[in-house]
Amino acid sequence: MPLPFRRELPQQSASSGISASSRPDDRNLPKSATEKHGSDLYPELKELMLRNQRWAKRVGSADPGFFPRHYPGQRPEILWIGCSDARVPETTIMGSQPGDIFVHRGIANLYSPSDDSLNAVLMIALINFKVKHIIVAGHSNCVGCQTALRASNLPPVPETQAIQRYLKPLTVLARAMATEDGPPSLDLLVEENVQQQVRNLLASQVVQDDWKRRAEYGVTVHGWVYQLENGTVRDLGVSQGPPGAKPGGSRMGPRLF
Repeated sequence: MPLPFRRELPQQSASSGISASSRPDDRNLPKSATEKHGSDLYPELKELMLRNQRWAKRVGSADPGFFPRHYPGQRPEILWIGCSDARVPETTIMGSQPGDIFVHRGIANLYSPSDDSLNAVLMIALINFKVKHIIVAGHSNCVGCQTALRASNLPPVPETQAIQRYLKPLTVLARAMATEDGPPSLDLLVEENVQQQVRNLLASQVVQDDWKRRAEYGVTVHGWVYQLENGTVRDLGVSQGPPGAKPGGSRMGPRLF
């Protein structure tokens, strides 16, 4: 795979590190934005900032080297492809720390070969970080799956909205799972969706290229479901790696940047 060429960056201001041509002119900003920080204007954002300051102080006091260690870079071994749902923050539910998990989250944890955002994440995860595992993580009571399930019970309509186009593969899956007894249950659709995304990833060019580069030490793809009702994760048992897969693969090799 050809590596991206290097391009000269715009000349930067020595004082700010931002190119003079791209630096915003404060005179063109609304007065409120120059007189007061946006987070100070909204109680909910001010509370978030206060929580951040308390968290940073607590972590820095307990481990003074924590932030200096993380500043130079990251070396995660896991890529997490999860749902955007606010109830499923991967670092929290897995008891992990910043730097442990590389993350992409989108509605209903879908993967499409035409999704440049997720493909870019995959390339960085597999080429730069040489991650050992990709985890597709669905969750119970998924709103994306609920929406697709409802749509599958209605006559097809033109996809005029982004959410309709985005969820179309999931809606098609839900419709295909229907039987003479009716549509699938939400829990069943959540599980089948995870398994379908695992299959999609295994067939993707990015994963196939990784298996060629790293052979038996290539990435393994897993399917999990987080259970909101009790906080535990369930492995669906659909893990698959390259032929002759071996754990603990090498992380040496070319990088994108």
